[in-house]
Amino acid sequence: MLPDMGIWRSVSLIVPDAGRILDVYYSQKHTDNKVTLKALLHIENHGCKKAMVEISDPQGNITAKTDISLEESAEYYETELVINDPQLWWVNGYGEQPLYSCAVTLYDENDACTDKNTQCIGLRTLTVSREKDQWGEEFCFINNGVKIFAMGANYIPEDQIVTRCNEEKTRKLLADCKAANYNFIRVWGGGYYPDGYFYDYCDENGIIVWQDFMFACSAYLLTEEFEETVRGEVRDNVIRLRNHPSLGLWCGNNEIESAWEYWGLPEDEEAKRDYLIIFEDIIPQVLKAYDPCENTFYWPSSPSSGGGFKDASSNHAGDMHYWDVWHNFKPIEAFREFYYRFCSEYGFESLPDIKTCRAFADETKGDFDLCSPVMAAHQKCVQGNEKIMYYLAQMVRYPYDFKQLIYSSQLVQADCIRSNVEHMRRARGRCMGSAYWQVNDSNPVISWSSIDYFGRWKGLHYYAKRFYAPCLISCDDTHRKKPVLNISNERMTAFEGIVRWKLRNNKAEILQSGEKSVSVPALTAQNVLTIDLSDELKNRTDPREKYLEYSIMENGKELSFGTTLFVRPKEFTFLEPAITYGISESEDKFALTFCAENYAKSVCLSLKTADCVFSDNWFDIHGKEPVTIMIDKASLSRKMTAQELSRELEIMHN
Repeated sequence: MLPDMGIWRSVSLIVPDAGRILDVYYSQKHTDNKVTLKALLHIENHGCKKAMVEISDPQGNITAKTDISLEESAEYYETELVINDPQLWWVNGYGEQPLYSCAVTLYDENDACTDKNTQCIGLRTLTVSREKDQWGEEFCFINNGVKIFAMGANYIPEDQIVTRCNEEKTRKLLADCKAANYNFIRVWGGGYYPDGYFYDYCDENGIIVWQDFMFACSAYLLTEEFEETVRGEVRDNVIRLRNHPSLGLWCGNNEIESAWEYWGLPEDEEAKRDYLIIFEDIIPQVLKAYDPCENTFYWPSSPSSGGGFKDASSNHAGDMHYWDVWHNFKPIEAFREFYYRFCSEYGFESLPDIKTCRAFADETKGDFDLCSPVMAAHQKCVQGNEKIMYYLAQMVRYPYDFKQLIYSSQLVQADCIRSNVEHMRRARGRCMGSAYWQVNDSNPVISWSSIDYFGRWKGLHYYAKRFYAPCLISCDDTHRKKPVLNISNERMTAFEGIVRWKLRNNKAEILQSGEKSVSVPALTAQNVLTIDLSDELKNRTDPREKYLEYSIMENGKELSFGTTLFVRPKEFTFLEPAITYGISESEDKFALTFCAENYAKSVCLSLKTADCVFSDNWFDIHGKEPVTIMIDKASLSRKMTAQELSRELEIMHN
């Protein structure tokens, strides 16, 4: 238990000798091929006569410029600048992220510069739609008029000891998010407000930020002193962050409204009144003054259907946190019972990489046991280890050693989240957002993360790279004898290509196959093919020895692929795959090519003592059909030869 206290960010003493710029707020009005940029300057003036506002485009050309005459008595100045032929900022996957440089310079009576404020902005519209529709009320980000399916995860502080956090770690984590096709991240309200470089990266790479204010899972007594700190905290962070183009939403808190409704908190009318005052009165007041809702959308709580303690976890409006799978021991298939409008929290735990476990546990002392005191102390969830074993028993055969336990837990976690995401993406239009809990860890632990404390990708993060692909094929196997293939196309152009499928046995031999040319419009999800397997799945042994492989091809390139078992993995008759591989290398990459004698599912690659990011992992091998995996040498934690890599490589499979 580490108390958060003390000064941990930099402090500076500023002594202006003339005037200084306290802050600048940029708001935008978009019309046909033109953006009118309004700049609101907050200036502390001591003898300055002029301010100059200058806008430069992403190529460095000055596109707009104006001078403002200053007065001693005035604090705020407003001016408008027109940008013609604007280069629009888009969310990752929908376009580019050009940034305009906005510079405000103060000059004294001798035309000497006394202060300068430079910020990068993106010219875009970004808000949330709550339009009524046939299912209730949508909850959907809209970027430049385009409805976005948000794909990402929840972000927590990167270290329990916050002084260990730094720009290099944060940028690497966010780069890993982008590599897994994120276009969205939620800053959870139980942590802290990240540093500016967090938002800079999201600006530069098109990742929408859902920004919680730092209130979570608690009732707050609204004294005069506390109200003052609330107003100050909200004001300061709004001013600091409001110009970032990646900022998509302000959210009042995490799970407080739903706690009143569903957690059995005492019916304290005073506390409930104070809740409404803070999150539905005070914070909107501050936002109206410093970043009104016509510029950045405000949402009172997460989850919520709009506030006022009215069905906060509605399946028909707003965002939802769904935890019956995991906390309430519901089967993984229960995810498909819901058609969320936006699922902003759901998750499943796994153990981290064995190298991470060695950082806090000693195998020689018996710590490599899920029931050991050390493992219990490094578990982020009450009864979490029991829940892991419960779900492992549902899905896989018993892991008889600790390495296999780690592998099995990561496999079940990844398959669980994949099942839910694919279900949500098939429902695009009804559901418009997925943020699993969570992307990162704040210490080396057993948790819901997809990347562990040391930056090592779990199986889930490799799966995320596939299930968040812009163009995704998935299989709805609700009726296993008639599986339905679906394409979710989250691109701005239509998918024109081929769907291929193969029914195989456990030797990976092809029993049936087919293909179909399909066209799926941009920003839609469509069922494209129903496969009748009634004759192939007749008896009890057929589902245990056969599986379905499928993929989509565009211009000869495979965009997305997957496999579906007709039973849970523990019931499938896997044969020993007898995996073999070869290594070749170029100047900057290693290429590993794998084959097998039989079907190998969820092949996991790892290195014994080093680390790297594989181009793909937790993949299937269909017998003798080769699979090539690349390693960028720059991602290796230390240099090594092909021979050393071969000695380091470990391979596990289902």
